[in-house]
Amino acid sequence: MGQALDTVRRALDAFDGGDVPAALALMHEDLVVEAPGGVRVEGREAGADYSAAFLAAFGDVDVDTHILAEQGQLVVEEYTLTATHTGVLRDPDGTEFPPSGRRITLRVVEVYRVEDGLITENRLYYDQTRLARQLDLIA
Repeated sequence: MGQALDTVRRALDAFDGGDVPAALALMHEDLVVEAPGGVRVEGREAGADYSAAFLAAFGDVDVDTHILAEQGQLVVEEYTLTATHTGVLRDPDGTEFPPSGRRITLRVVEVYRVEDGLITENRLYYDQTRLARQLDLIA
């Protein structure tokens, strides 16, 4: 296992365990997070806040990782996320969607870049249309 994979695993373990300070310690202060909907946030705290806000909209989150692979500075994680929409979900434009109680299942891919033992980039990919359909926001 290389340094990049080790760093990402430690960050994921800290995040899953609710140890936010440990997760933040593995992120570069100038972390860049990109996600569907034109989301681009810069800075360690802003990146953590983006993830926390998304996850706050969903209860009983379950992540089933299928792939966690490293190539040089990059780590790719593919997983299935299953959760219940129990909190307010905010679109990048600020639109709020109240809790629907609906279950969602999303296939998600995240690409991490690690430099000098810190995560410098995190790019998320998932099907926004699938999410909106599962939440009954579109037909």
